[in-house]
Amino acid sequence: MMLKFAISMAALMAAPMAAHAQNQPAPKSSPRPAHDRIVDVAKGDPEMVAAIAKARAELPAFFRRSAAPGPGETYFLIKYNLTPQGVAEFIWAEVISHQGETTLARLINNPRAPGFAKGQQVTVRTADIIDFGYVKNGVMQGNYTTRVVLPHMAPAEAAALRRAYGW
Repeated sequence: MMLKFAISMAALMAAPMAAHAQNQPAPKSSPRPAHDRIVDVAKGDPEMVAAIAKARAELPAFFRRSAAPGPGETYFLIKYNLTPQGVAEFIWAEVISHQGETTLARLINNPRAPGFAKGQQVTVRTADIIDFGYVKNGVMQGNYTTRVVLPHMAPAEAAALRRAYGW
């Protein structure tokens, strides 16, 4: 079985990164495909399992940081399975607020699942989160699952993503 991981090349690339690094809002719209890039990873892939475990272990610190960002820290994201009852679609959402075991967030990817749309607010249980990311001084932090899928991408696409994230 393959798991599908959305890579939001438009939502997370240079323009939004630069905007967030300068504490400015991300562009409301940008040219992008109807759906974001999807990378398939085999279920149980050891690198992906380790990346998810690492991200989950760091979630408490991430949520403390998102509630009280330090200098240069912006654009707090979570990644979770949008469709846990069907075919998995792991998607990124920007944190609006977090309390207890619940996060209110806004989808930043273009979902494939019917009934969902980019920009839609969603409520996500902490137990369902598999990754997180945030920008610190222009460099993407966390994003452990994205790091795992980079070798599965075309070299030019992976290089562009690394540049955009400051890696």
